[in-house]
Amino acid sequence: MTAKNEPLPEGWREVKLKEVANLRNGKYQPSDSLPVRCIELEHLEKNSGRIIGEIDAGTQNSTKNIFKAGDVLFGKLRPYLRKFGLPKFNGVCSSEIWAFVSNTDLITNKYLFYSLQTGCFINSACKTTGTKMPRADWNFVQNVPVALPPLSEQKAIASLLEKWDTAIEKTEALIEAKEKRFKWLLKILISDQQDNPEWRQVKLADACEVIVSPVDKKTVDEELPVKLCNYTDVYYNNAIDSKINFMAATAKPREIEKFSIITDDVIITKDSETPDDIGVPAYVKETIDDLLCGYHLTILRPRKQTIGKYMCYALISPRVKYDFYRFANGITRFGLTKESYQKIKIALPLLTEQKRIANILDTAEKEVEFLNQLAEQYRTQKRGLMQKLLTGKWRVKPNTKAEV
Repeated sequence: MTAKNEPLPEGWREVKLKEVANLRNGKYQPSDSLPVRCIELEHLEKNSGRIIGEIDAGTQNSTKNIFKAGDVLFGKLRPYLRKFGLPKFNGVCSSEIWAFVSNTDLITNKYLFYSLQTGCFINSACKTTGTKMPRADWNFVQNVPVALPPLSEQKAIASLLEKWDTAIEKTEALIEAKEKRFKWLLKILISDQQDNPEWRQVKLADACEVIVSPVDKKTVDEELPVKLCNYTDVYYNNAIDSKINFMAATAKPREIEKFSIITDDVIITKDSETPDDIGVPAYVKETIDDLLCGYHLTILRPRKQTIGKYMCYALISPRVKYDFYRFANGITRFGLTKESYQKIKIALPLLTEQKRIANILDTAEKEVEFLNQLAEQYRTQKRGLMQKLLTGKWRVKPNTKAEV
């Protein structure tokens, strides 16, 4: 859809969705006939447009919708998840999935596939019925405007957007491979060395100074202004550095002295709603003025024979993660006590070996981070391209490059 008062390019026109596509009718009843390929909601990957699995419809007892190769699938349950698919085979799908049939005299399947991924369609689909389990309503989406170029230009636009999809998919596959390599390196460099006689098994409280922070998020006039490293800063980041937008708070002078974060510290989450989600670490890459460790977190400050970066990786090895799990106390919320840090052990090699291992794992982790950033750049570029190409602001014609 074009912006208000912006005319479409010559040769383009605006139509309603129902003029170029409709929902496929037809139900499939379970039977003992030949196997039928079935797509459930979980097989539509959110935000990507990919189909990531299928099952045999003969194993299902519920009624299914029929679809044909080239139909555009859309998960109508919780439509904000943006679950799309463009199958290359005939089959059946969950009754929570719409199968759009294109009027191929007016619109190509692939152009419709990309048009339905725009904010205009998603916003209309989110005008749903239901609250706890919202579902898109055809009465709202059938009148969504679609900017329609000639068929030849539709094909060119879809072909260009497919190139971005391919780049994203290849990058994500590479991310998966690099993540497996990182886990393999973690296993052979740390996990498999747990019983190495040349390594020491050291209590966490002996390997580092344990500093449990009580600093809350409150702002008090009589206290000094500080920046606060909170639970989410640690949970969602591998490293603590100045790139993070820390919360503003206040603290007493003695709190600033005791709970300030310095380079080579490791910050861990000390409690959670589930015991398997405790001890998530983040490495402090740099000392930031007036940055304090917040509540629900613990500072692990390495002692002389320990390197913080190595310890950060040791804490995510399976054996240590299991120790966090089994020594966590609680019923509805679980946490680490002072005694827990005396029971949890990490395997420590010599300092030179710690440094070597940390460097190898750091390089592997940075490769994953770089690829994640690259994939996100591709996704951002694709969203921008869709906004321009599907409204005619940028033109692309068969056998030519995009015209800006």
